[in-house]
Amino acid sequence: MKAKARRNPQRVGSILEKTLKKMSLDRKLKEHETWNVWDSVVGEHVSRHAQPDFIRNRILFVKVSSSPWMQQLHYMGEGITEALNKRLGTHIIEEIRFKLGKVDPQWKPSTTPPQSPNPTPSPGKGIPKEIRKTLSLIKDVQMKKILGRVMRKDLGRRKEKTP
Repeated sequence: MKAKARRNPQRVGSILEKTLKKMSLDRKLKEHETWNVWDSVVGEHVSRHAQPDFIRNRILFVKVSSSPWMQQLHYMGEGITEALNKRLGTHIIEEIRFKLGKVDPQWKPSTTPPQSPNPTPSPGKGIPKEIRKTLSLIKDVQMKKILGRVMRKDLGRRKEKTP
């Protein structure tokens, strides 16, 4: 006799949330949200002179247009960190480090933050079956690309750590 199909439908969002937590990717997605909330946290005027560059080990690295701006933002760093974490709804950023760099005057937050200067290479050709299966549930193409990249990067890091 055939087993009956489950009749308890679940929301895709809740399935995705559980999957992300299981794969330890929920924090990475929150980190990516930093780019989207930066302008609203620091204000438009500051964002013309300082823009997030990358996050590594809970440290947000921010490009700043000049030394005077870097000095001013250094004094504001703790407050910006608290405001970012509050806006993100969790403690994602522990510290902000400012560095001189080229700041794009036309910068608008994107849903795809730049890669860290030391990106982890993808774990091989193609996408592993587990990742493909998870991504198949997502209809939003841009979200699917972001999650796919984050999952492959995480998988690469896990493989590097195993002896």
